[in-house]
Amino acid sequence: MRSNGAHAGPSMNRRHLLAVGGGVAAAGALAACGGPEEEPSATELEWDADAQQYVIEEEIASGETPLKLWFENEDLADAQIEAFKTAFKDVYPDIRFEVEPVTQNDAVQEMSLAGEAGNGGDVFMSFYDQVSRAISEGIAAPLGEYENVLKSRMSDTFTGVVTGEDGQMYAVPVTTESIALMYNKTLLQEVTGSAEPATTWEDLKALAAEYNDPSSNRWAVRWVPGEIYYSYSVLSSMGWQVYPTGDVEQPGYDDPALVEALEYYAGLREIWNVPSADATPETVEGEFAAGDTPYVITGPWAFAAFDEGAAANGFEYGVTTIPAAASGDPASSFAGMHVIAVSAYTKFPAAARVFANFLASDAGAAALYATTGQIPALNTDLLANIEGLSEDPHVAGIVAQSSQATLLPQVPEYFWSTGNEMTVAAWDALSTPQEAQSAAIAGYNELAGL
Repeated sequence: MRSNGAHAGPSMNRRHLLAVGGGVAAAGALAACGGPEEEPSATELEWDADAQQYVIEEEIASGETPLKLWFENEDLADAQIEAFKTAFKDVYPDIRFEVEPVTQNDAVQEMSLAGEAGNGGDVFMSFYDQVSRAISEGIAAPLGEYENVLKSRMSDTFTGVVTGEDGQMYAVPVTTESIALMYNKTLLQEVTGSAEPATTWEDLKALAAEYNDPSSNRWAVRWVPGEIYYSYSVLSSMGWQVYPTGDVEQPGYDDPALVEALEYYAGLREIWNVPSADATPETVEGEFAAGDTPYVITGPWAFAAFDEGAAANGFEYGVTTIPAAASGDPASSFAGMHVIAVSAYTKFPAAARVFANFLASDAGAAALYATTGQIPALNTDLLANIEGLSEDPHVAGIVAQSSQATLLPQVPEYFWSTGNEMTVAAWDALSTPQEAQSAAIAGYNELAGL
C-alpha cells in the first residue's frame, strides 16, 4: 500500500508536509514556556523502567474515562487504537478511546481554545512546522522519559526539529517524506555494466555524455528544474542554506554562496537540456515509468506509478540519496514530517504520553504503514521490523535522504514563488546568477513587506 498522496504530485505533497505559515522558527530555537499549572510535570509521573513506559492513570486504565485523540485521518486513528489494544491487552485490557476528527493544520489553533475550556484532545496530530507555536503558546507538553527512547529510534534531524530551547522534546515524529534519487537498475546494468547508482553530479555528467540523445528525447536524468523544491538539493550541496538563522526576514538569498550555487545549477542544463516549462512532474515521472530513463528525482508519491511501470516494462528500480556536487556537501532537500503531541491541558499526562510514544513503536509504525502507506520516521535498521516495510525495497532511500534534509518550520508562500522565479531565471538563462539572486532578494523583501 502506498501513500494516499501517490498521485497528487509534489506541489500537493509539499503543501501538506511543508505547511504554509507566517513565520520561520529554527529547529534549535523553538521557544518554550510552561503549560497549564494543573498539569503535572513529566518528572512527577510514575515511570516503569523495565517496561520503558509511564504508568497510565487508573481512570484511563480501568476504562472509566476514554483517552481523547485528535486525528485528521480517522482510519489511522482506528488502526492505532486497535494496534495499541493488542500490544497492551495484558496490561490495560479495559482501556477506551474517543476519536475527534480535527485537521492537522488547525489542531494547534483549536487546542489553544478547546484545551483551556477543558474539551480538547489529550493528544493531537499536527505538522512539525506547528510545534514551535504549540510550545510558545504552552499547548504542547514535553515528552519526559520518552525522549531517550525516541532518540534511540530516530535521527537527530527528526528529534531536533521538535526540541525546544530548554532541550526537551515536545512532539513525537511520526512520518517522514522527501524527494530522492530513483534509478532504473536494469537499464543501468545494460548501459554501464553496473546497477550501482551515481553519487555525484559529475558521475551523471559522464553517463549523460554517452546516453543522451536530444533528438529522440532520451536523457540520463530528469527532474523538475524550474522549482526550488527540486533545485535546492543542488544549491545546498554547493553550500547554500535556506533560512540559516531561522528568521523569516532572512531567507538566505543574500548569501554570496548562492551565486556560485546558481552557476553550478545552470551548468547542469548540459545533461538535461529542456526549458523549465517543458519539464513537469507528469512528464518526468511518466518517462521514468516507461523504462527509458536511468535516473529521476522525485518523491514517494510516484512509487505507485513506478511499480506499475516496472511491472509492465520489465525493469527493477531503486531509491537512494540525491547526488552531491563532487566538491560539495551532501545534498539536502525539503522534508516533511507529521507529528503527534501531548496536550499541555490533558488531565491524563501519563496515558497521553504512552499513546503518543506508541506511534513511534514497531507496532504503531506498522499500523501507520498498513493504513496510509506513509513512511515512519524511524532509523533505517528499525524499518526491517515493520511488517510490509521490510519487503519494500524503496523506503530506505527516502529515509536516508530525509535524514540529511532541511526541516523548515512554517515556510511563507512567497518563499516558493521567489525561489521558483530565481530557479527558472538561472535554468533558462533569463539572467545571470547574480541578477537572479538580486531579483530574489528584492522580490522576497517586497512580498514580505520588509
